[in-house]
Amino acid sequence: MNIFAIAWDSIWHHRTRSFLTALGIIIGVFAVVTLTSLGSGVQSYVNQKFSTIGANLISVTPALPSSPHHHDRRSSMKFSAIGIPSTLTEADVSALNHSRNSALKSAAGVLVIPELLSYHGNYQSASIAGVSPSIFSMLRLKAAKGSLTANGVVLGYSVKRAIFGNKPALGKKVKVGTKLLDVTGVLSWAQSTPSSNPNHAAYLPLKTALTITGQKDVSEIVIAASSAQSVTQAVTTANHILSKNHPSHNYAITTVQSVLKAVTSTTSVITDFLAGIAGISLLVGGIGIMNIMLVTVSERFREIGIRKALGARDSDILIQFLSESILLALIGGLFGTALSGLATHIVSKAVGIPAGLTLSAVVTAVVFSIGVGAVFGVLPAMRAARLMPAEALRTE
Repeated sequence: MNIFAIAWDSIWHHRTRSFLTALGIIIGVFAVVTLTSLGSGVQSYVNQKFSTIGANLISVTPALPSSPHHHDRRSSMKFSAIGIPSTLTEADVSALNHSRNSALKSAAGVLVIPELLSYHGNYQSASIAGVSPSIFSMLRLKAAKGSLTANGVVLGYSVKRAIFGNKPALGKKVKVGTKLLDVTGVLSWAQSTPSSNPNHAAYLPLKTALTITGQKDVSEIVIAASSAQSVTQAVTTANHILSKNHPSHNYAITTVQSVLKAVTSTTSVITDFLAGIAGISLLVGGIGIMNIMLVTVSERFREIGIRKALGARDSDILIQFLSESILLALIGGLFGTALSGLATHIVSKAVGIPAGLTLSAVVTAVVFSIGVGAVFGVLPAMRAARLMPAEALRTE
């Protein structure tokens, strides 16, 4: 304790210089801890968003054909390409729904249609899709008014508000393209997902959408597995069923879990990369501590000489100056962590990301600070320890 008391006394005696020396550590720890905390917050935010979709959901979309001779289970997880014509049909949806495999709960067809929604000549921006009735339970969408299975249009929360305001919408007629349809349901407000926003959507029965567009194929098939644990088995079953109607395997199967894993992995890499760049400032801060400690040793030659003349060992001098370096870095680390906690809280509230300091982040900051102080304090401490008493006492 006496060694740290001496170290603290030296730091406090030169507090302005000590603060400027520790500034590099403060900035470095602040940057690293803030970035890692926000990165963890973004991952939590993404996990939360994807959980609103359902971890048991599987998407089947059009894709480039693959050779049946080289097709295996892994190729069914390929990603679809934009602009590829779909060959997925209602028959595929029906075949999936009639599967006897317990892992596959239900399937729904989706047809995105490039039409405009209007009411009394006023057009409203909305994503319009023809869907099977089961899609609402799959996506956990609930009705605020009316029915989600009736033969009409179901409006998302924001679309209804934009067209009708606080007035009732049920029974009113809206146009999808040139076709007049009754509003039979209004959705409750729903959490948006990274891929869609139900609040800005309008849903028609799939058969109505196929009639409007004159198409025979659907844009996507959404499958619900019985549980998150049975997704892999459901994918295998779906691939087996679809490959019968699509021997060229011109479809892609993607799970919410695989997308979440890819997004989480990407976020982690970006966070680690940025934290690594920010960590360079810790290196700069460490060099600053070493320079100042070398100056401190030069200023205290006489003190070192007197202590050695009174019986202090080389190890005592080494520990004294090393303790001072570590304490200086630790103080900077704690200041940086405190500032990071404040900054993370402000950013979290501003952008709505559930970010905050974690125990692991604080422990990491403290350990890194002590490490930097120890590594960069070794050279000055060794220089002080190796001084000969006579040489030190001759220094004015």
